[in-house]
Amino acid sequence: MSKIKKVLGIMLGVMLLCSQALLVSAAPVDTVNMERQYLENGDYIETVISESPIVSYASNSKSGSKTSTYYNSDDVALWYVKVTGSFTYTGSSVRCTGASVSADSYSSYWGISNRSSSYSGNIATAKATGTHYFGNAVVERVNETVNLSCSVNGSLY
Repeated sequence: MSKIKKVLGIMLGVMLLCSQALLVSAAPVDTVNMERQYLENGDYIETVISESPIVSYASNSKSGSKTSTYYNSDDVALWYVKVTGSFTYTGSSVRCTGASVSADSYSSYWGISNRSSSYSGNIATAKATGTHYFGNAVVERVNETVNLSCSVNGSLY
């Protein structure tokens, strides 16, 4: 009987850990900042900084993302580049501990290539190239770099 209790206890523990992982992954994000940069042709880039509301209290750590989305003058999203970064901070120092890139197109006229991410100091960086096509002809190429930084107090910018 005690072996059955041990097995059931272990199974219950694993189930609790799995359910907590699901809750963490489904956690909403908080928008920290949003701004728009208008281009000469009427298009604009909307940049949004978001952070995960889940903070590790054992070590002051934080993760968040910064997304730059290109819109045409008709407010139609064309493509985006997103960096997700992880940071640890102490109040007197900060360092980035990881970065990843996500970039894709919402339009059949735009293709995305050259995705890359890196991190150094307190900055997470994502890069991608957007290529605008008209038929088989390349109309323009846009190289976009998105940097997400963290302050010593844990503020993302």
